[in-house]
Amino acid sequence: MKSKMILTLAAMTSFLPLQQAFSMPIEQVYVQVVDVTGGTSAPLINKMSTSMQLVAQQLLLERDTEVILPSQQEYATLLSDIADRVLTGYYLQSTELTIDKNAELVLKVRPWNESIRNVEVDLQFSGIEAQTSELLESKLPTLKQQLKDTIRGASIDASDWADGVLRKMVREQVEEVLPEFKVAVDLLNEADKTVVQVIVYPVGQLVRNVDYSMRSEAIPNILLMKLKSKYADECNKLRGLPVSYVERQRQEIEDFLLAKLSREPEIVKNKLQPRVNITPDTDMTVEFLINSDKYKIWFEGYGDIGRGEENLSGKAHFGKFISPKEELFGEVEVVLDDVDWNFGVGYTRYWGKSGWSYIRRVPDGENNYKLEYYLDPKWRLRAEHFANSNRNEYGVRYRIHEFLSAEYVYGGDEFYLRIIGNL
Repeated sequence: MKSKMILTLAAMTSFLPLQQAFSMPIEQVYVQVVDVTGGTSAPLINKMSTSMQLVAQQLLLERDTEVILPSQQEYATLLSDIADRVLTGYYLQSTELTIDKNAELVLKVRPWNESIRNVEVDLQFSGIEAQTSELLESKLPTLKQQLKDTIRGASIDASDWADGVLRKMVREQVEEVLPEFKVAVDLLNEADKTVVQVIVYPVGQLVRNVDYSMRSEAIPNILLMKLKSKYADECNKLRGLPVSYVERQRQEIEDFLLAKLSREPEIVKNKLQPRVNITPDTDMTVEFLINSDKYKIWFEGYGDIGRGEENLSGKAHFGKFISPKEELFGEVEVVLDDVDWNFGVGYTRYWGKSGWSYIRRVPDGENNYKLEYYLDPKWRLRAEHFANSNRNEYGVRYRIHEFLSAEYVYGGDEFYLRIIGNL
């Protein structure tokens, strides 16, 4: 009798772990979709697997195995029916469901009909000029190929949910490198190809107008007319860009325009040194300043309003830099009232935004001393002393555009307005 009780207890003890094994909850659910043809890309397979995993988790996760195991086949059939509806474009070839501490579901599928073979990506930037679109597209160098690789080999009938995968892929890349833009993605099946149409469009405040200027103190502005016309068109291509994008990429856009301008034959031949400055806004300013470290040549004509005499004149300046901050120059000036010619030679020393000049005038034998200070590219201050007549002259000059400036002058005993033509 005693030995029989011992055997019973031993049998019960050995049965308990087995019973516990069948009653433990399912902790993890894994789903794997397999295209038996091997044609569907990994991103699409992952999307299919993720979609079915959400369904399988709702059915199986944390359910007790002793409840699931007796109905394992029914659960597999139910998951197969759901997969048939979710995985549009694919036949379900087989379903394998394994129940343990972790549940594993393997769904083997194949395309309904044809697979996508010929893929074309149509990438457009809405409202952006063609050349600027090329610059933007260069920031997405791998996007087109990734889209082709993703969709090629998939079922041609799977466009409904494959479109979502492509949209997510494009949105993530655009948001990373072009956060000032949004995207729209469509998948179009045509007779002999599948077209992935991607439209990238700007959001927020846009550049509506471009105030463009090109000027030089190294050569006469009139010699830049061809370049001025060409780069007016280049600057207008920036219209339609988000202002926030121009602010963020200002240096890159300036470098892009500068590199293009630096290759121009006129710039290379004359060894000129261009600079580009952009002020981002809805009415954006783009300024090209073309200088030289070798010479400085300009022609100006003056018309004085409110001055008693010598109110029409002109001046030509021919300068040669002997060091980065020192210039030797000669000037020819003509007063049109009585066609009086004056000549001068001089020296200028530059410090930052200011310059101090000494000029010796002939035939009058007069010594001039001049100090100029550039407040910014448009505003300039001038103080000039004429030694022979012991007269001082002060001026505030404003550049209206490349060919026209205005200066308000105090000439010792009179105020007058000087209109300056910059040739």
